[in-house]
Amino acid sequence: MRRAWLVLLGGLVVAVAAYVLFYRAATAQHRSVQRSGRPELAWLQQEFNLSDAEYTRVCSLHAAYVPRCAEMCRRIDERNGELQKLLANADRLTREIEKALAEVALLRVDCEKNMLRHFFEVSRSMPPEQGQRYLRWVREQTVASRLHTRHALAHDATADGHSRHR
Repeated sequence: MRRAWLVLLGGLVVAVAAYVLFYRAATAQHRSVQRSGRPELAWLQQEFNLSDAEYTRVCSLHAAYVPRCAEMCRRIDERNGELQKLLANADRLTREIEKALAEVALLRVDCEKNMLRHFFEVSRSMPPEQGQRYLRWVREQTVASRLHTRHALAHDATADGHSRHR
């Protein structure tokens, strides 16, 4: 009986060791990325085969862009809050609501222009073929998804009986 327990315990130890080794091997790359100085950008270096110098430049561009982006988001949120206050007690479209809508729209346009400038600048810091591939990826992730979302919202509004405005 003692021998059976030793065999069982030995098998369990081997199974746990195999699991740990397999897990560590399967997650090694992910753990390496998480330990890097900029884990949110490390995938760019791998995906677009960036040299250390190119990756450092992308990280610098990102570090410069983040505060501007955060400030723009803060301003948009602030204006959206003002718009929500105006809409909370409104029973018709007023000049104040129109003005607030226009201000939010202008801020969003400025935000998108800044974002696109950033993407173009990042693409120029990469080797040309990788920069073009990056821009294709950006278009798929940003512009195309926004158009799809707008189309879906317009379709939902039409399905709900609301007219679609062009």
